[in-house]
Amino acid sequence: MQPTQEQAQVIAWKGRQLVVTAFAGTGKTSTLEAYALANPCERMLYLAYNRAIREESERRFPYNVECKTFHQLAWPGFGRHLQARLATSLRVTDIARLLNTRHWLLARSALSTLNTFLYSADSEISPLHLPDESDRGGLDAGKILGAAQVVWHEMTRMDSHFPVTHDIYLKLYQLSVPDLGKRWDVILFDEAQDANPVTRQFVLSQPCRIILVGDRYQQIYRFRGAENALVSPQLETADRLWLTNSFRFGPAVADVANTLLAQAGESRGICGLGGEDQVVPELPAGTAHHCVISRTVAGVIGSALTASLAGKRVYWVGGMEGYRIVELEDLYWFSVDMPDRIMSPQLTRDYRDFEEYRSIAKATKDPEMGQGVRLLDMYFPLPTLLALLKKQAVTHESDADVTVVTAHRSKGLEWNAVSLSDDFVDITDPLLSPREKEDELNLLYVSVTRARKVLVPNELVRIVTGCLQELNEASETPVETNPTRAELASNCDNKPALSGSKNVQ
Repeated sequence: MQPTQEQAQVIAWKGRQLVVTAFAGTGKTSTLEAYALANPCERMLYLAYNRAIREESERRFPYNVECKTFHQLAWPGFGRHLQARLATSLRVTDIARLLNTRHWLLARSALSTLNTFLYSADSEISPLHLPDESDRGGLDAGKILGAAQVVWHEMTRMDSHFPVTHDIYLKLYQLSVPDLGKRWDVILFDEAQDANPVTRQFVLSQPCRIILVGDRYQQIYRFRGAENALVSPQLETADRLWLTNSFRFGPAVADVANTLLAQAGESRGICGLGGEDQVVPELPAGTAHHCVISRTVAGVIGSALTASLAGKRVYWVGGMEGYRIVELEDLYWFSVDMPDRIMSPQLTRDYRDFEEYRSIAKATKDPEMGQGVRLLDMYFPLPTLLALLKKQAVTHESDADVTVVTAHRSKGLEWNAVSLSDDFVDITDPLLSPREKEDELNLLYVSVTRARKVLVPNELVRIVTGCLQELNEASETPVETNPTRAELASNCDNKPALSGSKNVQ
């Protein structure tokens, strides 16, 4: 690796805390790898966002670095003792059964309160974790808190049979206040923009030296309680550096990305150094394979169905099962009162009939239940369509003509050719709150920057890009959103720090 000047500054860093803001495709993992190689006597812990990233990192990092997820750290002391009770998620019906109630809003509110507590850095459940008052349906706060505490107590009892999630043993690990400084000298905290308070507090309270790497514009899990650790008050005196040279794509995709960054108020730009690329209205003839990125699961199913009807072989990132296709088919048979066709007995055990399922979904506003009901309405006849999807699905991406994925699942991945579906939220809608607009802008930015050589933007991206270009052309003082390629190339390694931040030389 021949590091750029930006990377060289990270590799040569000596200090207590360092925050590295790394735009899409700027080689953050390669930079951390080079840092580890340059400091072979330092014992380092690389904290990965998920198992896939951890496995890839294990193949890359040198011997003095251990690569783990947060849940891996928590597993020996807490997770393995709860292994027999582990479930991927808690259902409203699980909570209602424990509370011995069919007050579905109470069960949902208790579950929401518990999840907020699990994601927090707090040591006990309190009114701070309650849903917004507008979402409580008039329920007394004390009643919701009491219900959440009952569930928490039951989940943490070692002799209980009540199901637990992976977040439970991670929370128990955080509450045990472990000292990682006894084992490691440096913590490399990747994807820090998507840390939730429990993981952020856990890392920043350690006595080790810490390097946090991330991109605030790739923060896309706020709905799960994620908070950008890069701007934590505990990092007020931290050193700050930037990686802005993207080796993934060239100047054409960088121009689109910079337009979106400008919309978000970012004054720095990405320098596209990945070679020749293009942004085009449709895929070039002869494109052997491309990825379709959608905002929603419904969009993914629609894209897969379009490709399957055209005889294309389709690869689903995460597998079809990751999009709850089997559960969706079960829900269809449940809705037409054919329980003998249902693969899992869970539906008939939890709900009396489909009308009760629908009413609970409406009362609790459960996103997964609501999504299932909407998909049944959108795709009919569902079994016939699912049979076609299964027939055209392949298990290895190298065998596919088309890859389908949601924007959330696409993060950390890349493809030579990418096209965006038209199901993204309209960020020009004046009714969107600033927070909603920020989240949706980040999703667009993540999706656009998955492309290496060819990007086919959707209508929304074309409109947003065109609006900004027209604004520049109409203004006597152009808005500085898209630096020219020459300006980016000449300034990539010599950008000043943002006002008020501490710059490392």
